[in-house]
Amino acid sequence: MLQRIQTLFLLLASVCMLVATVTPLASFFYNGDPVVFQAMGMYRSGDLESSTWALFAIGAISALLPIVTVFLYKTRILQIRISIFNIFLMVGFYLYFGFLIFNINPEAGLQFQKIGIGAIMPVIAIILTYLAIRRIGADEILVRSFHRLRK
Repeated sequence: MLQRIQTLFLLLASVCMLVATVTPLASFFYNGDPVVFQAMGMYRSGDLESSTWALFAIGAISALLPIVTVFLYKTRILQIRISIFNIFLMVGFYLYFGFLIFNINPEAGLQFQKIGIGAIMPVIAIILTYLAIRRIGADEILVRSFHRLRK
């Protein structure tokens, strides 16, 4: 249902993951050159150094799943399962992001300049998805109690 609070939580989680996929995740210096790390690739001095399309795909799927979940309001258990799967995808986003950062040659003098807003957004999306799961579960308990009273 579109008027429920869990819908707002899921839509905000979707926006957070969309922001994470289109904004810079980190910027650092690598061998003296400035590097910007985005979900679509690492850009050294404005040129594409290496492509990270898998990270972009994980972020895009994590941004679309909450929107799909909103329209499954009649099957609350399926909503909960898809939301839990989405949390695992967001954790996978972080794990793959960490793998890509540590895959860079550590002997080359990697110096972080700043962590971007895109690296913080998946944590907020995980929290919002967890809050949505709790509210969906509360709705399921309420509906089951009404079924019990009807019998």
